[in-house]
Amino acid sequence: MNLTDTHAHLYWDSLKEDLDNLLQRAKEAGVSYIINIGVDVKTSKKALEQAKKLTKIKTYSTIGIHPHEALRQAQGKLSEEIEKLEQIYRSNPEKVVGVGECGLDYLSGDKNLQKQLFQAQINLAKKLNLPLIVHCREAWDDTIKMTKDYFGIYHCYSGQPEITEKVLKTNFLISFAGNLTYPKNEYLREAANLIPLERIALETDCPFLPPQGKRGEQNEPSYILETAVLLADLKRIPIEDLAIQTTANAKNLLKIA
Repeated sequence: MNLTDTHAHLYWDSLKEDLDNLLQRAKEAGVSYIINIGVDVKTSKKALEQAKKLTKIKTYSTIGIHPHEALRQAQGKLSEEIEKLEQIYRSNPEKVVGVGECGLDYLSGDKNLQKQLFQAQINLAKKLNLPLIVHCREAWDDTIKMTKDYFGIYHCYSGQPEITEKVLKTNFLISFAGNLTYPKNEYLREAANLIPLERIALETDCPFLPPQGKRGEQNEPSYILETAVLLADLKRIPIEDLAIQTTANAKNLLKIA
């Protein structure tokens, strides 16, 4: 097996004590790569430090500021924070493979402030020629408009079928997480059927969003296997073929080896 978890938060406090065992379980489940995603300057630093130290599974990191941080950024100096993100990247460009988690979340917060924060990170990604790792909730029209001329991953995809048609016209991979397995989310499984395998990535978003078989537990990279098995069933292909293609998709986009 050769699975890639394109979106994990390994630095989360609740994962620290069991991290070595967690990585061993991931390895046994067939996970070959993990992308450790930053959500602000502090966690972007932590994500990189972990990525440099972890050897059990090939681990890379990203630099980014989550849209939930938009108000705090507006009260400070956004340009300085963006510069700090760039400094993290330049300290180890071989390990930092994307800009994000960034994006828009219209379920909470000020839309205009979120757009300003997102645009600053789009500009940074273009400057560094790095893919975007995009968070989008109830903001698909603006997200697609702001990113249509760039590339990256729409993480933890949540779009309805009519949104999927628009997303397929972009240069982004579409990543599915454990919520693909939730019984109520038939619309996500419909979207997965519409999207060619060459455009799909997998993720856990751990420690959040455990798949259906692990509901009530803390999520971890090994649980990506349940999502992969369901997706392979939807696509009517062997799980090994799905793992190979989704990992190839991630490797090509993120330039990882």
